[in-house]
Amino acid sequence: MAEESTARITLKELYVQVQKIQSMLERLENQLPGIAEKLDDLERDVNSRLNDHEARLRKVEMRMWQAIGVLSFAFAILPTLIGLFKA
Repeated sequence: MAEESTARITLKELYVQVQKIQSMLERLENQLPGIAEKLDDLERDVNSRLNDHEARLRKVEMRMWQAIGVLSFAFAILPTLIGLFKA
């Protein structure tokens, strides 16, 4: 036959554990506003960096397309100019 093991938990032990849990919850409750504020600050920082990054990428892309347009125009006109100078 297998031995059965039993444990006895007194009301005092249960009360002490409940008090520990309650004090831990109170400490966490006091820390939550600070943590929430830090998270809000981080979110604002990330959003501002992301918006700045997007703006710089758009500016680079705009300059690239302008350069492509100028080069395309130059390559379209260049043969005509060379033909005029040879004639």
